[in-house]
Amino acid sequence: MNLTKKFLTWVIAFAMILTMMPSAFVCAADENTEPTGTTYDMTEGSSGNDGTSGNEDGQNPNGDDSSNSGDASTGSENRDASPDGSSSETDTPAETADTTSTSSTTETTATTTKPAVTTTTINTSNKKWFTPRGNKTMSLTLCRNTDGTVFDLMKQAGQKLYQYDTLQGASAGKGYAYFTLYNRKNNRVKIVKVRLCSMEVVKVSGALKVHHANEITYNGRKNIIVVANSTPKPKRLTVIDANTLKIKYHKTLKVTKKVKGMSKSQRKKFKGVGAIAYNEKHDIYVCRMRKSHDLLFLNSNLKPYKRVRQNAKLKLLYQGMDSYKDCIMIVQSFKGKKKYDAVTIYNMKGKKIARFTIGAGKPMLELQTVFHDGNQFYAGAYFSYGAKADLQKLHVKRENRIYRINNL
Repeated sequence: MNLTKKFLTWVIAFAMILTMMPSAFVCAADENTEPTGTTYDMTEGSSGNDGTSGNEDGQNPNGDDSSNSGDASTGSENRDASPDGSSSETDTPAETADTTSTSSTTETTATTTKPAVTTTTINTSNKKWFTPRGNKTMSLTLCRNTDGTVFDLMKQAGQKLYQYDTLQGASAGKGYAYFTLYNRKNNRVKIVKVRLCSMEVVKVSGALKVHHANEITYNGRKNIIVVANSTPKPKRLTVIDANTLKIKYHKTLKVTKKVKGMSKSQRKKFKGVGAIAYNEKHDIYVCRMRKSHDLLFLNSNLKPYKRVRQNAKLKLLYQGMDSYKDCIMIVQSFKGKKKYDAVTIYNMKGKKIARFTIGAGKPMLELQTVFHDGNQFYAGAYFSYGAKADLQKLHVKRENRIYRINNL
């Protein structure tokens, strides 16, 4: 009995010691914990005001390079193998002038606790926040720093992003997000690498000659970032090392008669792509084509192999895109009297599954991109302040914002 009492006494004492020990929360580099913030709504994004036209391409599952290259019509099964072998695109070495400035900070481990979640609900019944009937309203939470302040790419990076004020594309993977910031003066782009669990800028690239960089996508299998250059070289893709954020090489897209679902006249009218998204499940890339805005699927080596028609197109400005499992997300922003942004979800055959919208509000919120890390989705957008006539002028102020999507 005495031994039992002594044992219980020791157990209770040990438990009390454990409860008194402080707990620490360490933000590991590969963790994907989400930031907290303020809830908002979103619709369609576009970069038309900056002289770009967005387009996406369709995907076909392509696991290896020895896929079949048989013919197929538009809307064929995404399980069809994609042609591979000798590439029909031209590889161009990166220009040395593309990396004029050096990367900024070294990646470190943050040891911080997250602030409490705060949300602000927007009254979407107000005409200012008009969203079309029949569509789902997207629920967004504004990303914040660990001290509760609003996360701002330019403020965190400081002088390294001077004049690089316009958010364009974004992608994420393995706990990090990558954002392209466009300089309207020199037509260059810088990529900012951010640790998502702490919303901390860990690296800023040099000035990259990737033109408008309308959209980017991260390939975790190869640890590369692929950039859709868009205007003025919409047929060019640029491959960037995700660690160094330096250009590895360029690739020019060429569509041949081996591309399924694409007629001879359609091949002649091919004007390049406006956006790109890597699909990890199928190990392929999906692009949105310019002009037609149909989908173009590329294999793992960036070789086109199938075109898929996109139905239920919305007459808004085309922006970025994303692809997750068996879905493709097309991002659009307000246009003309349609004062809302939208994200339309399609299956791999180009058929609409759902559409989320959000009122643009005042000042106008221009949705640019949607991206994900694991099963958490994010959205990138900016507000414009200043002259209404020409948003491309340098005196127009841009305020970039990153949101966590709560219902996608």
